[in-house]
Amino acid sequence: MNTPAAPLTTREKQILRRMALGRSDAEIAHQIGGSEAQVATQRLRLLRKLNIYLHAEIIEAAIDLGPWPYQMKRPSSPSRLS
Repeated sequence: MNTPAAPLTTREKQILRRMALGRSDAEIAHQIGGSEAQVATQRLRLLRKLNIYLHAEIIEAAIDLGPWPYQMKRPSSPSRLS
């Protein structure tokens, strides 16, 4: 990952961390507010800003941000049949 010219905004950090957890644009939009289209646009700009192309790089960038300042809920998993 390349260091961005400008520091990441709070919103970019929120999106990056959720991307690292595998959240979809729709899930991210629901969790942080805004529309799915807004999140998709912000996600693309963020990836360009960080020069990221691989999911592993997204995870690395999220880890580099340090401790997560908020609790994030895990998505509910489908119930399993016994």
